[in-house]
Amino acid sequence: MINYETSSKPFLCYRLSDTLIRSIKDSHGCINIELSHELIPLFPILEWVLWERQAGAGNSGDWNASMNEVCTFSTIEDFWRYFNHIPKPSEIFFDGETRKKVGPSNAPVLEYNLFKRGIEPEWGDPQNSTGGSFYIRQALEMNTLDLYWQNLVMGVIGETIENNTDGTADKNGKNCICGVRVVDKSRGMPIFRVELWMNTRDADVKERIKKNLTDCLVDGLGPAMGPASKGFPRFVFKDHST
Repeated sequence: MINYETSSKPFLCYRLSDTLIRSIKDSHGCINIELSHELIPLFPILEWVLWERQAGAGNSGDWNASMNEVCTFSTIEDFWRYFNHIPKPSEIFFDGETRKKVGPSNAPVLEYNLFKRGIEPEWGDPQNSTGGSFYIRQALEMNTLDLYWQNLVMGVIGETIENNTDGTADKNGKNCICGVRVVDKSRGMPIFRVELWMNTRDADVKERIKKNLTDCLVDGLGPAMGPASKGFPRFVFKDHST
């Protein structure tokens, strides 16, 4: 019988053949699943952690008080299980009329942070302090905000943005990116900040990352969103050492 609390393998990281599963009910009527050791792995990816930061959670400088871990995933299947049910930025951020309050604490959510396991979404983390972040800060239509966030998330977990970006022989770039953020910076009108954090300030890597990031972000917006358009995302790099 799998113990969901102590098992070294997350239960949802496996698809179980019907022939290996026997469902039984305990004395409380709950379904338990008993199976053999033969398990079929799902499609693995690096392990990622999604965080949210809420407003009004203690001292504004107290990172632990305001940041909550929402979920972790290490397979494509688990990613979609969570992502399909987590509110989109447009559903929780200020839309020009309403500053929404959500969750058990009934507080506004100010940002989503998606970072690789072991890296905390703060400048002081050793992986973040050696690099910097690309960011845009601009007014966005809510549907564009949602598309940017979706494209950004899928671009990092699928390693599309990191592909062919570093100076190694195969240029797989898999160790350049630390995480991504979307932040509600609204003050009377909807203003949002979209960020990608990386662990290097290498000029060549930055240039490749920036190109991949921009291409990824605008995917799905059509030919009207070209480099000459007013709303085209123009990323600026912020050095985390300054």
